[in-house]
Amino acid sequence: MKSYRKYFIFYILLFSPMTIAETLSVLVFEGSNPPYTITKNGENSGIFVDLFLKLSQVTDLNFDLQNYPAARGLQEFDMGRVDIEPGVNEKWRQNTKVLGLYSIPYNYSREVIVFKKANAITVNNAQDLYGKSIGIVRGYSYPKFDDAFNKNLITKVSNRSEKLLLKQLQADRIKYIFIGYRTIKYYMQQNPQYRNIVIGDTVSQVEVKLRIHPNKAYLLPTLNKGLATLLKNGDIDKIYSKYQ
Repeated sequence: MKSYRKYFIFYILLFSPMTIAETLSVLVFEGSNPPYTITKNGENSGIFVDLFLKLSQVTDLNFDLQNYPAARGLQEFDMGRVDIEPGVNEKWRQNTKVLGLYSIPYNYSREVIVFKKANAITVNNAQDLYGKSIGIVRGYSYPKFDDAFNKNLITKVSNRSEKLLLKQLQADRIKYIFIGYRTIKYYMQQNPQYRNIVIGDTVSQVEVKLRIHPNKAYLLPTLNKGLATLLKNGDIDKIYSKYQ
């Protein structure tokens, strides 16, 4: 009887329709990228953490957030060791080895130039920055300025994170940086020493999406459905509002 019961249970487990939720690895940039990723004492919080928590609740997927420096993280995606890069636009990744697939847009990204008041400048196009040095996060792309960067008409100064770029700006090691509008507003709110920084013109504004490795193409409809649900019920707006 015991032997029969054992094989019966095995049969049920083997042929039952029960499925195990798939876990996807998600790239978040190391060094803290608030308000998208806020790293304190080795723990992550922020927009991306909240987004994937909500997404796991409306899909049958789990998400494992993995911290990498920006350039290294993009390499990990190319090698198929990262499944999803959140908060990006295909224009930013048009020169990568693996282009990836893109979800429906779920929000937007506005990038601005910032500087100290003494170095105020108006930027309408790339020509306005010819001969100047601009700090950007290593691995980030600004298509409107890429040609000028490649021809050294504008000197690109790369660093690992927005936080380090702001320190360079404060120390007068660099006069201008490109940074996300939400990011600089967060730093100015949290750190009084950054309130002497001036937010200048918008250098880029695009829709943001999830970039998905082609190995996980079969999950794109599920991810799109989940995002559509979060957009419809207002959860994504609530997440972004939480960090403003």
